[in-house]
Amino acid sequence: MEQTAKEVVLTYETLYEMLRKEKSREELQKLDENFFKDTLNYLREKQQSYDDNLTKNDIFSQSERDKIHIQLTNIKKILRDLYDIRERKVINMAINKSRTQTMIVDTANLLPQEQPFFESLHSVMTQYRTGILHRMLELRELDILPIILPLPEEQKEEPTVPEQNAKKIKILEQIDQFYGEELESYGPFAQNEETTLPEQLANILISQGKAIEQQ
Repeated sequence: MEQTAKEVVLTYETLYEMLRKEKSREELQKLDENFFKDTLNYLREKQQSYDDNLTKNDIFSQSERDKIHIQLTNIKKILRDLYDIRERKVINMAINKSRTQTMIVDTANLLPQEQPFFESLHSVMTQYRTGILHRMLELRELDILPIILPLPEEQKEEPTVPEQNAKKIKILEQIDQFYGEELESYGPFAQNEETTLPEQLANILISQGKAIEQQ
């Protein structure tokens, strides 16, 4: 099914064609940005048709009910396969970007719901590649902060640190932006910058030699 500016009406056939294309091509395929929403509505309509036929006992209704049941089963199988294939492609995209540290990876065909998945994978992979492999190759001690995932840009807010649980520190080396247990963002911090962080995070940076406590 060719994607055009014209609205795509979901049917069993169009879903099957999406799956066929996704299977047969290496790159992530373009889907309408409302794909998940439209598909959910389509499934609900099919289920409603099936439920409506449950109250009817004539032969025609029974035949129609059986037909809808088979369609629902097949549609769900297609959606599982489609999701699995796209999931694998998104993971491979995150791996490639983490390994090459390049902006060449084409993310244009990511659905809005897939974008934060990709960014989270890339963030974790880069964090561990840098903290383990790169530092080991430089003959330096491993440097890994707890696993922390980024929020989409529009949801990021500067955290407020309660005074009683805060610690003032001085940053000894440049630190990239990272995230706390509640996914609140901190940084990035420049060398010699002074800041206040939750005591637990401040102690991690101090123990790693990245910061010292300030009075």
